[in-house]
Amino acid sequence: MIRRKNIIFFATYFYKKDGGIYYISEDKGNYKIPWNITNGNYTWAENESTIKEAGSIYTIQGFDLNYVGVILGPSITYDKQSDCLVIKPENYKDVGAFAGIEGIESVKQANEKIILNSMNVLMKRGIEGLYIYAINEALRERLLELQVESLNKWSYIL
Repeated sequence: MIRRKNIIFFATYFYKKDGGIYYISEDKGNYKIPWNITNGNYTWAENESTIKEAGSIYTIQGFDLNYVGVILGPSITYDKQSDCLVIKPENYKDVGAFAGIEGIESVKQANEKIILNSMNVLMKRGIEGLYIYAINEALRERLLELQVESLNKWSYIL
């Protein structure tokens, strides 16, 4: 287990492995962090300098960290009316994730499942804790409501 905390993103932001440095910028440009820069003989999660980079499903898979911060980008939204997550595959930039789905009856449903599986993997990387930030304001508000409800429930039990 790697004993660190890192930020990891969904592939809802442009990135490619061509040696260039690509940035994720959110919150009206107030937050900017480079995608994982891979160079050297170490994997991304083992390199101390990567604490200031954003990892991805490809760089974090198989590693456990103390804490993980997951930023849910534009491909994960929330519908208040139905109280449900809304997955938007068209906003997911990891086109390689959708390779090999030719011939599948419901491509949109398969793509949604791929995104949800990625989210599942990323959210399980933190052994001691998980921080979540949602770009979608409605989803962010709902997650905060659920956090308060959970804290109130546990304080009542204790």
